[in-house]
Amino acid sequence: MANTINLKEWSIIFEEGAELSDVDARNTAQALKEKGIIEITEQKNGIFVESNSYVGSIKIGNIQINVSPKIEGIPLYTLLRYAYGLRDLKLFNISEHSIGNFSFFDLLIYELYAEAEDLLRRGIHKSYEKKEEDLFSPRGKIDMNRLCTQGGLSKNKLPCRYFNREGNNVLNRTLLAGLKLGLKLVVDIELKAKLQRLCSIMEEEVDDIILTRGNLQLAKNSINRLNDRYSAVLEVINILYESQGIQLEDESRCINLRGYFFDMNAFFEKLVGKLLKDCVKEYVVKDQFSLHDMFMYTPGFNPRRRESPTPRPDFALLQGGKVEKLLDTKYRDLWENNLTRDMLYQLAIYAVSGIGDKTATIIYPAVSDEPTVQKIDVKNPVTNTKMASIILKPINLVKVAGLLSKDRNELVEYVREIID
Repeated sequence: MANTINLKEWSIIFEEGAELSDVDARNTAQALKEKGIIEITEQKNGIFVESNSYVGSIKIGNIQINVSPKIEGIPLYTLLRYAYGLRDLKLFNISEHSIGNFSFFDLLIYELYAEAEDLLRRGIHKSYEKKEEDLFSPRGKIDMNRLCTQGGLSKNKLPCRYFNREGNNVLNRTLLAGLKLGLKLVVDIELKAKLQRLCSIMEEEVDDIILTRGNLQLAKNSINRLNDRYSAVLEVINILYESQGIQLEDESRCINLRGYFFDMNAFFEKLVGKLLKDCVKEYVVKDQFSLHDMFMYTPGFNPRRRESPTPRPDFALLQGGKVEKLLDTKYRDLWENNLTRDMLYQLAIYAVSGIGDKTATIIYPAVSDEPTVQKIDVKNPVTNTKMASIILKPINLVKVAGLLSKDRNELVEYVREIID
């Protein structure tokens, strides 16, 4: 009998009587642990499951594990669309589709459906595809080289080279493959039926392909000003595709999961970065800002010729070419949970680097206005004098989602309060 374990992000649960059923299940659990996705520990009388910033669903042996985010429904949908630059389609009455009750991945698949429906309604992109055929009625240019190679006109057809405008191109083949991936992952029955309908329509003129990173990249590389409306749907397909497997350390193979996981930490960093760039215009926002030359191997004592470590705060805010503030993000509730030792040391390095205003700010998610600012002084242990400060600042994601839907001016003020 299958066991189902439901838990939230950053939580731990013990399931009495559950066990990993075979070697494959134990190997998958070990790979997930090594990648920091989820920790599954087998005990004598059950298993411990500890989640972190990854959300999703996976079946390991006879155990189904579902990890859901704290923020769900319409607020999460609003934030996802904003962070990834998805279009405001306004095609559907949200209440009619009950997306407030959707799981995290069904929200993404709903957006995939909405984008694909819009593309089909407006007419899919058609491009000129090169054709080479022997035709009774010549079209395009006669292929003289092929005509000479075959020894002249030996039949009542001429070899022709022409271009035909059609929808069977890399963008639409990738879109069809993405819709079929959505069909495999979707839970909501009504949404599944809608995806099947779109697949049936597209299959009339578009060929199937196997969805791979290479095909996705080809589709992205073909984006131009004429077909830019495909950018959003390719972003969603890429998220769904990358959530299916984990790359092993040696990168020689990838384990395909019987499910999917999504890193909310990556999403949160993308969300905060977009908020900063949209709301704090007086600063230039630099992602992954490198603190060069802070750590250097001593000359003559680097026998393995390794590169010196380079700390990289998530964001640096520059004004007039000078760094004013260093910011980091972490998708962990630092109001309910302690700042970990690793995070503390990392932030202390940023704060005492001499770059910026001798502070390092970490921005973390909240779902209410209860959490307030916390500060930690970094002191010289000998003189007891303050060297720098670490600031922990919450950002209320439910509030941000509401302001995105209503008052952008108030959103700008709220984001400014967070960085000040």
